[in-house]
Amino acid sequence: MSGEELRERGIVAVDANTPEDWKATADQVIGWLARNGAEFTAEDVRPWVGEPPHPNAWGARFAAAVKAGVITHLCYRKAKRAQAHARVLAVYRGAACG
Repeated sequence: MSGEELRERGIVAVDANTPEDWKATADQVIGWLARNGAEFTAEDVRPWVGEPPHPNAWGARFAAAVKAGVITHLCYRKAKRAQAHARVLAVYRGAACG
């Protein structure tokens, strides 16, 4: 099995075990930020939805938004929150915004 297939299995598994209300709220906020046109990361979504039951739920929601054509991945940057220990985050923009 390839790395891509294993990643997809992991995304499906974590998404299946994430509460629907958390996913719906995260999707709404991602959609709103996408329509805004500014660049954003999971750090920008977090204040609106809180922490997911598993940290990988963030990736599952952003992957779903990319697949749905809502957002486009732009680049990576270090997290701003000190608690994130300077981890690298994906940066996105609404797909309709260029």
